[in-house]
Amino acid sequence: MKNKKNILYPAIIAVLLGLLLLSHLSIPAFAQPGTASDPLVTQHYVDELVAGLQAQITALQNQINTGVPSGGGGTGEGQVVPFTPLFVPAGSTLMANAGVEFILRSGNATVIAGPNGLVDVTAGIDVGNGQAVSRNHLMLVPATDGRGLYFSTDAWLMIKGGFIVAN
Repeated sequence: MKNKKNILYPAIIAVLLGLLLLSHLSIPAFAQPGTASDPLVTQHYVDELVAGLQAQITALQNQINTGVPSGGGGTGEGQVVPFTPLFVPAGSTLMANAGVEFILRSGNATVIAGPNGLVDVTAGIDVGNGQAVSRNHLMLVPATDGRGLYFSTDAWLMIKGGFIVAN
């Protein structure tokens, strides 16, 4: 009878420990869905995250469209200036300020400049005095020193920056 007691108590203790262990492992099964203890998420939670991300995307698109810098340095003077279409009649002269960018879309124009000319950004070359401007090339005026264009035909430009057209 003593042997049965010696075997019975450890068996009961082992079964109780086993039940305790199983109950401890099954506690997460009773967790509330969508809480920190349950890794599953609800549709409401996902909708909130998507709405927050959409608001951030909209704010960034507005910054891009208005030219407002998004931060991270700089002077805050990042205003976007669009190109403006400009018709120039034949025989006219366009004198440009430093930093003017233009694209000759139609017609013929030659460069009026000192020894360094204008910068053809598309081709990566300088275009000197009296040379023809290529159509659909982005051009840059590096200095305000009388540089510009002479138009032998009616022409259309896309231009941004300060300039004067004289007939």
